[in-house]
Amino acid sequence: MSIIITGASGKFGRLVTNLLCQHVRPTELILVTRNPKSLAEMAALGAQVRYGDFDDPDSLPRAFAGGQKMLMISTLSVGRRAEQHYRAIVAARAAGVSHIVYTSSGGARTDNPAIVIPDHLRTEAILSSCGAAYTILRDSLYAEAVVTEIAPRMLAIGKWVCCAGDGRSPFVSKLDCVAVAAKVLTSAGHENQTYEVAGSELLSFRDAAALTAEMSGRPVEFVVISDAEEAAALAAAGTPQRYVERMNTPGVGTSSIDDIISYEQGMRGGFFEVRSSDVQRILGRPPRTLRDVFLEHRHLFQTPAAIA
Repeated sequence: MSIIITGASGKFGRLVTNLLCQHVRPTELILVTRNPKSLAEMAALGAQVRYGDFDDPDSLPRAFAGGQKMLMISTLSVGRRAEQHYRAIVAARAAGVSHIVYTSSGGARTDNPAIVIPDHLRTEAILSSCGAAYTILRDSLYAEAVVTEIAPRMLAIGKWVCCAGDGRSPFVSKLDCVAVAAKVLTSAGHENQTYEVAGSELLSFRDAAALTAEMSGRPVEFVVISDAEEAAALAAAGTPQRYVERMNTPGVGTSSIDDIISYEQGMRGGFFEVRSSDVQRILGRPPRTLRDVFLEHRHLFQTPAAIA
């Protein structure tokens, strides 16, 4: 059984590849990336590292040849990734791929104002009618994004400012999302299923601010601001209004202003309040909590004096 991983040189791709190597031989992996040289260490172990770019359709038939299962990791190109995913799905089917696993998003409903959602819903619809078996993994907001990107930025100013209000989300560890993907790829019974890959608690950014204060020993005031005020603050921090290829704003990451504001609007409206036991059922253990992820990254919140 050959397993294709798209976006294999990205953070999620590398994590799932490393985990899969505990269950299958590297020679059973086809790692597709726009930068094959970055995966030289996996090629040395016997994995097939191939060039493939969803924006270069001619590259995909060779990239996917010989694969039976494929993990299609969602691209970051908000607003046009459904087209990218469509090209990949068509090429995968032509190459004989029989099962496609896709990393979608929690809160995937048509009335959710978050601009990340339409691409995911379109991709899910394409998958469900492509003729291959599919598994949709609706990953909630990564706890690591909250802990390692948002929290340190808020701690630096002593205030957690957002327009999400007390809207809640089942923050989920990226490591749990990776573990679920690896389990689905290496076990039976997941065909034509949609899983809500979510944490066990519905928490707000107010809860995250309280945990930031607890971990750091410093006060972090929770302040709700308007959409316009948050957009202005993000712009002042250098965040692009819309997604730009390979963007990565310090302290913000790969999200644009439109992405962040609309996502928080979705949180505020309750569109991400999803309760699910799918992680427990698939992995046979509870998901990591937001507190667990804070504890794993506690060093980010300790002053030099505290560490000493």
